[in-house]
Amino acid sequence: MDKEIVMNTEAENLTADAVEALTLSYTDVQTKIMLRHPQKQIDEALQLAIEQEEAAYREAHAAWQTETTEVQAQIAEAQAHNAANPDELMPLPQLPAEPILDLQARRACYCVEHVEVDLALTTETVESRIEYDDEARVAYHHPATISHTEQQIADTKRERFKSQRAANVASIAVEVDGLVFDGDEQSQQRMVRAILLMTDSDMQRWVLANNTVANVTKAQLTQACLLAAEQQSDLWIESY
Repeated sequence: MDKEIVMNTEAENLTADAVEALTLSYTDVQTKIMLRHPQKQIDEALQLAIEQEEAAYREAHAAWQTETTEVQAQIAEAQAHNAANPDELMPLPQLPAEPILDLQARRACYCVEHVEVDLALTTETVESRIEYDDEARVAYHHPATISHTEQQIADTKRERFKSQRAANVASIAVEVDGLVFDGDEQSQQRMVRAILLMTDSDMQRWVLANNTVANVTKAQLTQACLLAAEQQSDLWIESY
């Protein structure tokens, strides 16, 4: 088979992804992000774009170094001429600007992670900011914070403790003889009223924690109430 025909056939067999990989910009990566492509595809596209950008930068930097060497020689030559011919000064050429690897477009393609901060307990006033991990390719978004006094923080913690304690008390449940009773404060009050009105031989219909109805004895209610009160006492002791 003719060599030219073989080369044309191989070119026709290139996949679309292979053609795209030849020239891939950060705009292409952003498009993949907006179209919600799988993260693996986005990461691969970003890697290719970075490799191409860095290759172009290395080429530009090498060319800059060569040009800089040439211009420095021209400057030295002009300075020597000017020193010998003060009446016929030659203009000094300008050194070329060094290429800069601008990471702004690259970083716009990083994965975004929002840093969780307890804004009610912060001690410094700091504006919102983004910190970049160029190795992991992650942009960490930090929220703005304000400075709270020690007293404000202590008050906040106390209110949170009380709120959590109330929630814990409301969810108290105790088990007696295989029966699970609600043990919140209202349930304890109902138990006490029932216990005061019952004799040792009485049975009382009672709605259990799973919403089923059972006939319970005074002794069972008494034990359930004692257990619930004990749990509540433990929860009422501040422990943070």
